[in-house]
Amino acid sequence: MSAALFAAGLGDVIRSCYQNAAYHVLSEATQPVPVIMASHNPFAIEIFRHHRNAKNFILYDLAHKFEEFFNAGLRGPDISRALCDFAGVDYGKLIRGNANGHIPVFDAPDEVDSNGHIVFQPFAGNASYRSLPPELIEKTAQVLRKLPCQVFVMTRSYFRPGVKGKTIHAVEDARTLEGGNITVLDCLTVPATLNLIKTCRAYVGSWSSLQQAAWLENKPVAVFYPVNYIDVQKHTAYAFGMGRDNTLGCEYPQVDVAVLETFLRRW
Repeated sequence: MSAALFAAGLGDVIRSCYQNAAYHVLSEATQPVPVIMASHNPFAIEIFRHHRNAKNFILYDLAHKFEEFFNAGLRGPDISRALCDFAGVDYGKLIRGNANGHIPVFDAPDEVDSNGHIVFQPFAGNASYRSLPPELIEKTAQVLRKLPCQVFVMTRSYFRPGVKGKTIHAVEDARTLEGGNITVLDCLTVPATLNLIKTCRAYVGSWSSLQQAAWLENKPVAVFYPVNYIDVQKHTAYAFGMGRDNTLGCEYPQVDVAVLETFLRRW
């Protein structure tokens, strides 16, 4: 029996849905298939729980085991093997290969009917590092209020302890931004949020899973990140959209609201 594995952060899971064959194969499955979900984002599993073919998914929620194995020093294939062993799934039966251009379809119980909007995500799952500073959130919101389109601010709170027990993600609160053309959407499911990316005119905000999704959909992206951010400096796989004509990337202190407004009015 074939099986699928999606692990690590929400951005990693989303990239797997777009770039690897497993999500496409699962969409066409006609018999039960083990699907191991091992993401430290507790909502990532919603992609599969609400999928139109979920009746054929045997879902394993192994987020706790991913954290356990990661903290024990396992990485890459080793952590994948450990997850499969724990679930009683044959590692050799994992679906492999590339998506070959297949565009994933996401199903949600809470779809938002909208086109041509902007998605703004000020938070990024790690409040002390990648979430935008409060003053930058307000500066960005001032620009967004000037634009002739709907703006959706995405927030979702959950408790996530770090390796040493320190809270690295908790409350995301953007209610003060609500009003005018800005609507705050709190607790929208992951697939509904991804569909908002599919129909948006642009993404604005932090270095996050949604910025990855926007790049995968070739949407205009204005993304802000800390000074000397390693993914940008080393141009890692997470920075695959940097350098595109439709991407504006800035370190926090370098964000120019006039440049941002001009960029967003292009699309």
